[in-house]
Amino acid sequence: MKDCSLFEDRSPALTMEDTYRILEALGPMSAEVLTAMVDYGLSDTEIGRYYNLPHEMITTLREYWGIDGNP
Repeated sequence: MKDCSLFEDRSPALTMEDTYRILEALGPMSAEVLTAMVDYGLSDTEIGRYYNLPHEMITTLREYWGIDGNP
């Protein structure tokens, strides 16, 4: 898992609304939560459905943080 800001070299960067939505859904340790959900065997679609976030957002976060996904 990469340890860096979501705002470095991001085009386009996350909006503040997206950031608040992610923090509200996943909490302050979002990368760790996402890693755990992937370890449980959930796909991006299933994680998105569970947290009420678009699966594209889950995919983007997972790829950015270097978390291997499930099919």
